[in-house]
This record gives sequence, structure tokens and C-alpha cells, in this order.
Amino acid sequence: MKTGSFNFDFVGKRKIWFIVSAAVILVGITGYFVHGGFNLGIDFLGGSLMEVEFTRDVNVSEIREIMEDIGFGNTILQKTADDRFIIRTTPIDIKTKNMILETLDKEIGINRPPVQDRSVFPGFGRQIAEKALIAIGISILGILIYVWIRFEFRFGTVAIFALLHDVLVTLGVYAISNREINTATIAAILTILGYSLNDTIVVFDRIRENTPAARKLGYGQVINDSVNKTLIRSINTSVTTLFPVILLLTLGSPALKDFAFALAIGIISGTYSSIFFASPVLVAWNNKFPRYKK
Repeated sequence: MKTGSFNFDFVGKRKIWFIVSAAVILVGITGYFVHGGFNLGIDFLGGSLMEVEFTRDVNVSEIREIMEDIGFGNTILQKTADDRFIIRTTPIDIKTKNMILETLDKEIGINRPPVQDRSVFPGFGRQIAEKALIAIGISILGILIYVWIRFEFRFGTVAIFALLHDVLVTLGVYAISNREINTATIAAILTILGYSLNDTIVVFDRIRENTPAARKLGYGQVINDSVNKTLIRSINTSVTTLFPVILLLTLGSPALKDFAFALAIGIISGTYSSIFFASPVLVAWNNKFPRYKK
């Protein structure tokens, strides 16, 4: 069977890909415990959030000292630019919020109005999390049923493994970087599920077409040839998708940057999993429970 322009041994080196995936996920788990969990945003924890633009460069300690003086020593501060900071507090009323802004304006100098100014109750975040989990669960079940009918049960199960791989990698990067997880992150993760599945299905479809040759060449070789034949398409799709995402990450608003960051990680992970993870898992499964023999 001809493999076109590439003849890379993806299947033969599958232990390396599994180790790489496991290492990335373990690093993410370590980051989770080191930082004491995920850095959940106001959408989940509840409270008040203001993104303030100062009239000069300012550092965290300077803002922290002012917030402590007015009784908000536990305020979470996050730098977004040389002269911008996100100030996150417990839920406060408009009068208290204005007092904070006036104090910062008097002591340092700020531009009005704030870049962001919003308040969220904790129950709202709980509803978002619950609905997101339900959506992910329904998506995974639908994917399993569709791929099972369209291909085989093992294909559907491996597709789910690949999706879980991408979600764990994305969350791991957030845990390592201690980047805030908010509703934009959840939306991006749901988008990642669709993107990753699409790339995996393309590879699986080529494997299904080439499966009749498994008795002659062996199932591992069939999968290896199939991945090589779809490699250019996967790379081209990833690069063209990443380009606008990187632009959003560079030039977008804070909310768009949060969405683009998760998308960028997911696209890279999704491309990796469809080539280096899902297909080798199929081979490992067939070696353990042979259905296609040379």
C-alpha cells in the first residue's frame, strides 16, 4: 500500500507518544496540587470584578497596600498589562465599589470608567458548571453512539479517550500556568471537543477504507499508512485554524483572549491526539484483543 509523501512510523513509536501524553497530563496534575486547585474566575466563585486602567505603570505591592488600608487585604489582583489590573473582591455594593475606585484614583490615578465592571453571585457559577458537565456528558454519549454505528465500538471508545486526553491536557496547562478558568474557558473546551473529534474521524474513516488490507499487511501497518495519508490534511487544518486564534490571542479583548488561549491549546492537543494517540491506541487494542490478523 502506498503512503504518499510520508512514511513515518507512528505506530511503531507509540510507546513514546503514550509517555509524552502521560507526562504532560501528570505535569498538569502536579500543577493542580501545587497551586491548590484551579484558578476559578468570578463566574464560578462569585464576587465583584473590576479591570482598572491606571494612568501610570504600577506594581502589585502598591495596589495591595492601598487595598489593605481600606479593608480589602484579601483582594485578588491580576496584571493584564503594564498599566492594567483585574481587581477581584467578595460581592460588594455600588457604594463600596465607588469608594475603591475613588481611593485608587486619589492614590495612584485611574481612567474612568473601568475596562470591566461586573458582579456575579456564587450560585450562578454553580449552574454554569453543572450545565457544562451535562453538555459534555451528552456530547460524549452522542459521539460514542454515532462512531459506534458509523464505524465500530472500539473506534467510538478510542475517540472518547482522545477527547478526554485533550480536555486533560487543556486543563493541565491552565493548572500549570494558574490561568483563570471562566465561562469563556468552558465554551472553548466544548468547541475543542468538536474540533478534535472532526480530526480523529477523518483518520478513522481512512483506516476503515484500508482495513480490508489488514489480513495481508497487518492492522498496525494499515493504521500507519492511513495516518500518513491524512497527515498533510491534519497539519493544514491545524495551521489555518490556529492562525486566526493566535490573532485573537494577540489582539483580542480580555474575554476573547481567554477563549483563544483555551482554543489554541485544544487545537494543538487535538491534532496531536488524532495522529499520535488515537490511532496507536487502536493498534494496542487490536494487539490485546485481535480482530484483524495478518
